[in-house]
Amino acid sequence: MASYDKALEFKPDKHEAWYIRGLVLYNLGRFEEAIASYDKALKFKPDKHEAWYIRGLALYNLGMIKEAIASYDKALKFKPDYHLASKNRTIALKKLGIV
Repeated sequence: MASYDKALEFKPDKHEAWYIRGLVLYNLGRFEEAIASYDKALKFKPDKHEAWYIRGLALYNLGMIKEAIASYDKALKFKPDYHLASKNRTIALKKLGIV
């Protein structure tokens, strides 16, 4: 984690570093911090469907189901055949009782 923070000191617009930092935080269960990292990555590369997808997973884990669906929708906007985003969107919709 410290390596990504150091890299971002030198190149704060490096979307890949923000994305991988988000993955590390997500895997540590630090979902709010992960979302903040994904938001930074998406600021520099808004079409990164993987960041939208895992951001959705983090939101879902925080109980923010509607926001998670919105993130899955963004992932699908940029990669319509992204089956993981589609699957988790359906799970979230079921959680809300919509499907």
